[in-house]
Amino acid sequence: MKKLKKSAIVTCGLVLLLMSVPKLGNAMTNAEIDKRLSQIQKIEADNAKKQQENEKQKKEIAIQKKQEANNLEEIKKQIEEQGKLLNEIQGQLLASKETVKQTNEQLQEAEQRVESRDQLLKNRVRLMYTNGFVSYMEVLFEATSFSDFLDRFHALQAIVSQDKQILQANKKDKESVAQKKVQVEAELVSIQTHYAESEKIKLDMQQKEKEKETALALLAKQEEQTEHFTEEQEEYARKLADEKSKLWAERQKNDTKNKPAAVYTGGALTWPLPGRTTISSGFVNRINPVTKKAENHKGIDIPAPAGTPIQAAAPGTVIIAQWMNGYGNLIVIDHGGGLQTWYGHAKSLAVEEGTQVKTGDVVSYVGSTGQSTGNHLHFEVRKSSTPVDPIPYVSAK
Repeated sequence: MKKLKKSAIVTCGLVLLLMSVPKLGNAMTNAEIDKRLSQIQKIEADNAKKQQENEKQKKEIAIQKKQEANNLEEIKKQIEEQGKLLNEIQGQLLASKETVKQTNEQLQEAEQRVESRDQLLKNRVRLMYTNGFVSYMEVLFEATSFSDFLDRFHALQAIVSQDKQILQANKKDKESVAQKKVQVEAELVSIQTHYAESEKIKLDMQQKEKEKETALALLAKQEEQTEHFTEEQEEYARKLADEKSKLWAERQKNDTKNKPAAVYTGGALTWPLPGRTTISSGFVNRINPVTKKAENHKGIDIPAPAGTPIQAAAPGTVIIAQWMNGYGNLIVIDHGGGLQTWYGHAKSLAVEEGTQVKTGDVVSYVGSTGQSTGNHLHFEVRKSSTPVDPIPYVSAK
């Protein structure tokens, strides 16, 4: 954020400087013009540095946005997966609760069986009490024969065995159902705990999702501010070119020692990249391949290998030869009569400001600096500072 503020301050300073330039209707000496140009060039150098910092910041923001977007997408997937897991656990909870319900029913049935068996034993005791208590020994000794003794013995064994089985069955029923109830209730508690933990994980992820969305919104705002800075620089570049054009024209008028400067006298401009006939993007409304936003493309893009020489489209004076935000390394040639040509994204520059060039002179080399996705020349024609379609102005390619 500080970078943007500092850059804005530098831009405002330069605008104020340009506004303070005396009207060129008042004669200026070469010393005054050189001093003014020197002042502008100093601020240009500082501003170019700030522009590059802004470009770096834009790239960093773009990387951060991509990372945050990827992280957000991953979190959303995890939330979806966690939601599915919660649904599965919810199903397990319902099944476990149903099992607990069935176990309770089984426990009630077991208790009813125990109660039934207890009632059978109680009835037997009540019968013995009503008819008088007779010991097992008395029953045996009252046998009338050995055969009767054996019959009585076996009958008593059957009664004792039945009582024993009843008691064992009662014990087994109670223990089995009680154990199952404890087990099922423990499983229910475990599933409920798992569900609570999973729910907490999901809530934490949803909180992270909100944080990522907030971070993305902040980055988008910062990106918008860098774009706003770029737009300000575009306007600054236009004013700068106009002012420097007037300063250089005034200086050439004063400098009678130099031979007359080459000046565009009309007719078609020459193609700046001879032999490179493809136009990858014309003078149209389009979606910027870098910012992904709608824009008015102010020139045409001509793709070519890095290092391909870029030629002056007409004679004139180089009024800008420096890094310019968005344009990267930029050459601007003033041809007189309010006509300018702009050559952007150069890998390197071949001329300096103030250089007099002729048609076909090499002014820079194709590159991909500034706001660019590949090696190409961004070529503009401006009439009275306003970008116009270059095609009607240039001769055959």
